[in-house]
Amino acid sequence: MTPVVIHNTPVQWHAPASGDLRHVVLLCNTLGDEGLYAYRPLVALAEDLAQAGLGVLRFSFPDQDDGVDLAPDADAIAESLNTLQALLAWVQRQWPGVAVSLCGYRMGALLAAEVAARNPGLLGLALLAPVPSGRLVLRELALKAGQGVAADAALVQDGWHLSSASRQTLAGLDWQALLQQSPPHGLVLSDTGLRAAEKLVGGLAQAGATGWRVQAAEDLVSLRAYSHLVTVPEVAFSELVRWLVGLPLPAAVPQPAPWLDLPAPSALNLPQGTERSLRLGPQGRLAGVLCTPPGCEASSARADSPCLLILNTAGNPSAGQSRSAVQLARALAVQGVSSLRVDVRGNGNSLPVQRGRNWAMYTEAPIEDVSAALDCLQQQGWAQPAVFGLCSGAYLALQAAVQDPRMGRLLLVNLQSFLWQGEPFGAELEAPVGSSEAGDGVQLKHMGRYKQIIFTLDFWRRLLAGEVHVWGVTRRLVARLSLRVASRVQASLPAGWVLLPQQAEVQERMARLTRRALPITLIYGDTDAGLNELEALFGRQGQRLTRQPGVALHLVADADHMFIDPPSLQTLIRQVGEALCTPAARPA
Repeated sequence: MTPVVIHNTPVQWHAPASGDLRHVVLLCNTLGDEGLYAYRPLVALAEDLAQAGLGVLRFSFPDQDDGVDLAPDADAIAESLNTLQALLAWVQRQWPGVAVSLCGYRMGALLAAEVAARNPGLLGLALLAPVPSGRLVLRELALKAGQGVAADAALVQDGWHLSSASRQTLAGLDWQALLQQSPPHGLVLSDTGLRAAEKLVGGLAQAGATGWRVQAAEDLVSLRAYSHLVTVPEVAFSELVRWLVGLPLPAAVPQPAPWLDLPAPSALNLPQGTERSLRLGPQGRLAGVLCTPPGCEASSARADSPCLLILNTAGNPSAGQSRSAVQLARALAVQGVSSLRVDVRGNGNSLPVQRGRNWAMYTEAPIEDVSAALDCLQQQGWAQPAVFGLCSGAYLALQAAVQDPRMGRLLLVNLQSFLWQGEPFGAELEAPVGSSEAGDGVQLKHMGRYKQIIFTLDFWRRLLAGEVHVWGVTRRLVARLSLRVASRVQASLPAGWVLLPQQAEVQERMARLTRRALPITLIYGDTDAGLNELEALFGRQGQRLTRQPGVALHLVADADHMFIDPPSLQTLIRQVGEALCTPAARPA
């Protein structure tokens, strides 16, 4: 897997293991958060295809993961089609005579079908769980939004930002375009009903394209889980690899080995600065994206400039949920701050690919990856970079800080657990106030929310109707209050006295970090579940911790847990920028 940039598009090139380049596949992910969840399995698919002897180009559409940013009113769908068309033309120029196929998942399948209908000469087209038309996509997004959206308004849902122009272009896409022009060979793998796909293939057969077939692939549904729960659909991907490898190729064109090394740059030029994809760690197993502001290319210019290491959250790739990490990195670049967003093991472009669920973020293993990222930044000229993590990324940053003294600052956002031992001992109840089975949509977060809930008419109506699970709520309240009392007692004991081993260990670790004068910035949504553990261990709003020199707490009103909401994200970016621009007090 080699990162390159083609037509100012970030591309991952998976060279064929055989060294004989005869067939290249352009792999198109879907858009929005669906693409985020499917990211890791599609890396596995690309590696499988390369191992089977095919060359594969994976890439980022504009406004998706690591792709270039578009203006809010831009036609993102048209730009995505243009990107795929440009990459296809580049491959055909770069390797004349080599067979080229397109493969797309969900919305990526619809885009691939549109481009295939415009380009005779393709060998094959594979559609994975395809959406038949853009109209269906828009209808689904509007239903999820839960309210009517005017036709001339932007639609923001599930990590998508669709301007009015984007919606208009998307509404005009339909896989029926393949009836006018299609590759001679096609495969549709569907995880739902086959009727629509069979109808399309029947029409293609009548038009003379007899090399198409439809097949059920129920395990493709595994791609729609959250990124840490998603698994590789082994049956569907195995069938796809067999089909692509078995396509009849044109006359062999001998390809000298240098053709496998793409003559393309590795730097993505942006208005905010430059992004360069890196391989790092032992044998280059980890992947990262280094974002530098203008004028920060030479190592000599980096010694005194701030830099931020951005860690993964859960199983998300380094771009972050709804591209939040990308937005953070590029906004900081405008302020003169460089950053490295890294894929630790089991995430994004790291190798070997994790094919099952990814629980690695709450283990000790990724701490080595944080150290490898710090090594990389030191080699690039930053001696003591700051480290940023959100949720499980914050947990990883905290545990790595205990072991590695090279961090210049810690920025921990919505940290859920200070020390993980099986189930996190401070994890918040995410079950609803009502029936634990059915649920009624009211969720408990920070304990301060209980007071707000109790003084609402809706709560009393549900209580009188027997819809509130009183015993369950009471039990959790008592457990939470007991934990607070015990933690406070543990904190008041003389050194060496242990009442609660886990709480004592957390308090000792944090004391160790503050003795190192490591600046620590804690940022929470004001109702986030993680505040429960902070307050259980360190008192109201963590006062026993925040009164230590260099430790600060910021609460963001009405922030969602992942800081996806644009106002919350902008507040987070501002607070991170202010923290990085504050000189860190170091021990004498």
